[in-house]
Amino acid sequence: MHPVLIGPLKTYGLALAISFVVGIWLAARRARRLEIPAEAIYDLSFVILVSSLVGVRLTYVVTHLSEFAGQWHRIFLINEGGLTLYGGIIAALLAGWVFCRRRGYSFLALADNMLPSVALGIGITRIGCFMAGCCYGKPCALPWSVHFPHDSPAVRHFGDVAVHPSQLYSSLGGFLVFGLLLLWERSSHRPGQTMGRFLLLYGIHRFVVDFTRYYEPSQQLALGWSNNQWLSLGLMALGLVIMLQLARRATSSESA
Repeated sequence: MHPVLIGPLKTYGLALAISFVVGIWLAARRARRLEIPAEAIYDLSFVILVSSLVGVRLTYVVTHLSEFAGQWHRIFLINEGGLTLYGGIIAALLAGWVFCRRRGYSFLALADNMLPSVALGIGITRIGCFMAGCCYGKPCALPWSVHFPHDSPAVRHFGDVAVHPSQLYSSLGGFLVFGLLLLWERSSHRPGQTMGRFLLLYGIHRFVVDFTRYYEPSQQLALGWSNNQWLSLGLMALGLVIMLQLARRATSSESA
């Protein structure tokens, strides 16, 4: 575990920065086939960057209010950690929809263009989580379990025991979703297909991985599932609805 690389440079922050730079480059390159100027992708990427940062922090704060009681100024200290990925994805989708409405672009087409970059970014950023020691897993005795250093959050909570490398599960899942989206995109002909697949695939991946990840009791809801697992079910359902709607429209147009 190496939460700090050099001086004030933190591993997680570096991984996050790399994910944005690579993701924006990929999205701008892919936008050529849509005949969308690179400047529009850069503008949208800035909107996504700001909205996602607000979303990940706000979602964490709302679900951990007791941590900030009497110290509300700490809400703005994101360098202390405390970010929830789902909040960023939801905020970015909403901000992207507003952006497309104002600029006159197809939201579904741009979402299809951008979401593979999001999946790739998740794969990169979760490596930063592993290096920082956050988002750690539950104790296990599997051959690939990991021991974190004595000063890590996992050891402070569980003691010196092996735990699931849940961060790496998440990273692998992000890379896998990225690859599948690009592979299936070759046979996609309707705007929104990649978006539906992303929501479904990432929802399934996150739902499964979260069984290995530690959450505070306050973050566990009905059936002992985490709040993120319940959100995953919502994303899965939304992805299925989008895909079914697109399939019905295709069937209707073919029979017309």
